[in-house]
Amino acid sequence: MIEIEKGIYIEGDIPGIYIKSINTAVISDVHIGYEEEMARKGIFLPRVQKKKFLDVVNKIIREFNTYNIIVDGDFKHIFNGLGKQEKEDLTLALSTIKDLGVKLTLIRGNHDNYISLVTDKFDIEIRDEIETDNMIILHGHKDIEPKDNVIYIIGHEHPRISLRDKLGFSRKLQAFLLVPLKNGSKALILPAIGSYQAGNDISLIHNNYMSPLIRNYGILEEAKPYVIIEGEGIMEFPKLELLKNIVV
Repeated sequence: MIEIEKGIYIEGDIPGIYIKSINTAVISDVHIGYEEEMARKGIFLPRVQKKKFLDVVNKIIREFNTYNIIVDGDFKHIFNGLGKQEKEDLTLALSTIKDLGVKLTLIRGNHDNYISLVTDKFDIEIRDEIETDNMIILHGHKDIEPKDNVIYIIGHEHPRISLRDKLGFSRKLQAFLLVPLKNGSKALILPAIGSYQAGNDISLIHNNYMSPLIRNYGILEEAKPYVIIEGEGIMEFPKLELLKNIVV
C-alpha cells in the first residue's frame, strides 16, 4: 500500500482510500441511477453502476481487509426524486453488502435527495460530515472556510488527468488529487466510483473546479495527482506545475 498522507493509504487500482486509525475505507460518487436519468433523455446505457460499486466493495474487503466503508456523497444520481430503477438498484446493492457484513455510512452529497427512503430500511447512518483525528470527510459541494491543520477528504470533482503524447493523442485516467490549501491544510479529492462519471480534467485553472474549497483555497501548482491505471495500479505523478505542458 502507498501512504498518501499519514495514516491514509491507497492500494492497487482501488478508487478509494483506507484510513488506518478507524479501519475504514472511503469511496465517493457512486451515482447509482445514472442510467435511468439518461434513459429519460432518450440515451440508453447498460446498467453497470451497481455492479461497479459492488466490485469495488469486494476489492476493498480483499485488499484493505475491512468491512467498514464510508461513501463520501452522491451514492444516488437523480436530483428531483427517487427513480424506480434507481430504487431497485440501490436496494439490491445495500442488500448485497448487508449480506457481506459491510457497515456502510453515507456522507450526504448534492445528489442524495430522497435516499433515506431506501437507507432507512437498512439502518444506514447519513451524516453531513465525519471528523476523525485530523481529518474531515465531507462531499465538497458546500462553501466552507477551512480549519487549520486538517486534511479534508472530499469527492464531488470526479478528478481525472488527460495526458497528451507527442502525436497529440490524449489518454484520460482517473486520479486522486492531493491539494495544499492556502491556510496550511490539505484536501484529498477522491475519484468517482461510477463507470459513467469519467471525470473532470485536473487543471491549473481554479474556475474549472466545482468544489468551493478547491476553487477558493487550493494551491493548484503544488497539487499532486495519484493516477489509477486500471488493472495495473496507482502511479504517483509530479506536482501540477511540472505537468503544465502535458496536462490537457
